[in-house]
Amino acid sequence: MYEGIYVNPYVDPPLNEEEATEAVNEMNGYQSRAEVGTWHTPQASLAHEEHHRRQWEDAYKFYWKDSKIQEMLENQTISCDKEPNMDEAVKFMQALANEMALDLWKETSDYVLALPDDANDRPYCAGQEVLNEATAYVIRLADAMGWSNVPRFITKPGTIEPPCFMPPVSEGKTRSMAVAEEPFSLKLSIVDTANFMKGEITVSFRNEGNDPVRIPDEINDETSDFFFVTVLRTQQGKMRVLNREIGTMTFQRPLNYRELAPGQEYSVTIPVCLDEVDLEGWKQCSCELETRYYNQQGKDCFLGGLRATARLTLQ
Repeated sequence: MYEGIYVNPYVDPPLNEEEATEAVNEMNGYQSRAEVGTWHTPQASLAHEEHHRRQWEDAYKFYWKDSKIQEMLENQTISCDKEPNMDEAVKFMQALANEMALDLWKETSDYVLALPDDANDRPYCAGQEVLNEATAYVIRLADAMGWSNVPRFITKPGTIEPPCFMPPVSEGKTRSMAVAEEPFSLKLSIVDTANFMKGEITVSFRNEGNDPVRIPDEINDETSDFFFVTVLRTQQGKMRVLNREIGTMTFQRPLNYRELAPGQEYSVTIPVCLDEVDLEGWKQCSCELETRYYNQQGKDCFLGGLRATARLTLQ
């Protein structure tokens, strides 16, 4: 969770009737506003993110079973005559497992990132349910202080359970699905891999449409793994996921945006983790680098996914 400026009523209770009224109204509006207000609690944001965690968990369980990965793994064999060296045989089998793991991850992430995450959707309802405890706390304070003008209303949370619609997403059109129906005017490309061995690449967004496009201007070393997933593959079938934290964040403050005019480009450098790559063993290999950008953050901006690839040889 990205923390910002808000007042936690448990830590700093309202000091007068006016503040108590503002607190109750702000917290009651969280679900329908889909945005943290001037009064909020970290417990509510944790409930929101816990809901997302359960979405991932449920989706993983579904696609693991639906894709029959266990059965496929158990059916994979390699002949001792073909590969008498046990270490090499294990590497071969591990490569197959890695590829299946990536396929599972991609299918799961594509599904979860298509789930609704806007006003009155399940994650915000889950947060509202917990935030209501803070609203009730302020109302009890108002009762004790005799602040009669403080609203006594508490928002009723909308539907929370189950976290997923399996399968597929079937409860109306989600934001990501609605965007995906139209060709994207925003294009992503990998423009610089010179510093790849140092753990970073540069990607570029270009607006190829006729109208301005906004994207969150919040991509940095801390947050980039939530927007990007980058994969390195060799012609020999080796594969490594170089970042994998993709998901959703709760920003406790308004997001910063960058607007791209038609024809305008914006480049950003993102880190890639090479900890699991045998750089010596992979040198001189011809590789494909793929990065995918996903965004569910913010309002009135680009929502959806983009993909870019580049060829490189590790030196």
